[in-house]
Amino acid sequence: MALSNRRKALQWSAFFVAWMLALPSQAQARDELCAMPSGAQPVVSQRVTDGDTLRLQDGRRVRLIGINAPELGRNGKPSEPYAQAAKRALQALVDGQPLQLVTGDEATDRYGRTLGYLFDQRGENLEAQLLAQGMGYAVAIPPNLALINCHVAAEQAARDARLGLWQAPPVVAVDTLRRGGFQLVQGKVSAVNTAGTTLWVDLDGPLTLRFTAADRALFSVWPDDSWVGRRLELRGWLLDRQNWGGQRPGFRRFMLNVRHPSQIRRLPAE
Repeated sequence: MALSNRRKALQWSAFFVAWMLALPSQAQARDELCAMPSGAQPVVSQRVTDGDTLRLQDGRRVRLIGINAPELGRNGKPSEPYAQAAKRALQALVDGQPLQLVTGDEATDRYGRTLGYLFDQRGENLEAQLLAQGMGYAVAIPPNLALINCHVAAEQAARDARLGLWQAPPVVAVDTLRRGGFQLVQGKVSAVNTAGTTLWVDLDGPLTLRFTAADRALFSVWPDDSWVGRRLELRGWLLDRQNWGGQRPGFRRFMLNVRHPSQIRRLPAE
């Protein structure tokens, strides 16, 4: 059993090493990974809404794929750090510029917005440029994964250089979670359980991770008991079950759907 667990642990480590080694330098990411997919259409920006959303002159609202920018303040809530800077950065990239839009494999979201990648007249991806400035977080939502390696590499370059929001990374310890929404969270795995086709990974706090069989093909390593005790950094939109009436006694308050390996970063042992 010990040998089996050690083998699984080595596989887990190898997965993360392979993932990071697969990400090229910033220049290589731009040239090799950030190439414009087929199906581009010329568009013109009318108005920037925030750091990851804009309206086109043809009336469509576009939510940029692969980036989540800090939220602007609404309904009396203050803006998140760098929200205004992210909006200005996107404005600078689109103002008076001919643009190319490539819609995602999933073309619209639940709000009716077009999901797409934007490129400038040089064919360079706007989302990657924003991420390289530290104006948002790289996010992966299947099936829109065409430029995920490009976006992860761009974010890593900004993080290494401590640019933008990475000057003071807004990482939250799992045991201090107080709200849902997009978060960058760190914590230790306390349990791994399976229920039908769903796998649950509990952290040492009010957070559980949900993995489903539908996304398993995207992972070279699937969670198992060897994950227990490992420290992870996680990203994504946390569902607060307290607000949704779905929290039952004995269940963790927050849930995160993990749909892609880029949502997980293994941290050194304490």
